[in-house]
Amino acid sequence: MKRDYYEVLGIPRDADTLRVKKAYRALARQLHPDVNDHDPEAEQKFKEATEAYEVLADDERRRIYDAYGHDGLRGGAQAGGFGGFTDLSDIFESFFGGDIFAGGRGARRSAAVRGDDVGLQIEIELEDAAFGTNREVEVELLDTCGECAGVGSTEASSIHECPECGGAGSVRTVRRTAFGQFVQSGPCPNCRGEGRVIEEPCDTCHGQGRAYRTKTLAVDIPAGISDGQRIRLNGQGAAGLRGGPPGDLYVQVAVAPHRHFTRQDDDVFYSLHLTMVQAALGVKVTVPTLDGEESVEFPPGTQPGEVKVLRARGVPRLRRSGRGDQHIMVNVMIPRDLTGEQKDLLGEFDSCCGDEHYSRKHEGVFQRLKSFFGA
Repeated sequence: MKRDYYEVLGIPRDADTLRVKKAYRALARQLHPDVNDHDPEAEQKFKEATEAYEVLADDERRRIYDAYGHDGLRGGAQAGGFGGFTDLSDIFESFFGGDIFAGGRGARRSAAVRGDDVGLQIEIELEDAAFGTNREVEVELLDTCGECAGVGSTEASSIHECPECGGAGSVRTVRRTAFGQFVQSGPCPNCRGEGRVIEEPCDTCHGQGRAYRTKTLAVDIPAGISDGQRIRLNGQGAAGLRGGPPGDLYVQVAVAPHRHFTRQDDDVFYSLHLTMVQAALGVKVTVPTLDGEESVEFPPGTQPGEVKVLRARGVPRLRRSGRGDQHIMVNVMIPRDLTGEQKDLLGEFDSCCGDEHYSRKHEGVFQRLKSFFGA
């Protein structure tokens, strides 16, 4: 009657892989036949501990064992000289590094592989980028098969160790040439490096343990995010192979053009059109902001190109306190297609308005030099 594998290693049933490895490492050093030749049962105990480790350290075999016990693994998990380890070099290479014994078979079956990262793009409005929002996204990716729970078959008894490679996942061939003997190692062609064969593969994933499906995920978009930035959802990418961890999902944010504002860093810019009369006499107008409409007053004599700044009306700083500003850029509109009467009125105004009414205090240095030299 086989002992329970968890009892053999002296660990609880919820022990993680690291604890499984630590428990076996301690037992391997303690029970190895080479250091316990005085104990006739040492070799059998060592094989028992190795067999328990190989099952509990492998996510797929452990799932089968937890569900079906020793019967579920019969014919698959225990083949080989020491559980699934085919020689001592495999054991010590796995735990202590290097080939302790000559003649080791080298690499065992293909290792766990992390799943691929997946990317998608979503478009949001500037207000959503400024203040943050939550979005649900749909993504199609390779996920753990729901039919077989990633094992590859709904019948545990149909999973067996590959007879060609003995569960190693790789085979070696020897070539003799004029320069000597060469040993080549490559994936086993029978099991394609898996180390196992499935007689009755899952109908959904065809034995791969993964299948495409559409997932709906919630994405938390932080306040202050910029166009082109990415949000990473850890572990939400494609499922891994052979018990490997899943990849990540990267959501790239595209901020749609706004009908009022343009954004530069954390500041927003708004163009305001005033008539020449409004600019000359002064005016109070309502302008849009990210927080809603706001009344802004412009003094008499407002010049084209002047900028009024509304402090802290821009975009909140990403993961920092404070906000940018809103810059209101003034554009003075000049009338076109004037009637004769309108032209006469403007002519009268021009004749009674001296140069002293045209302030140049807002002109830049180059414009002042141009005026001084009569250009």
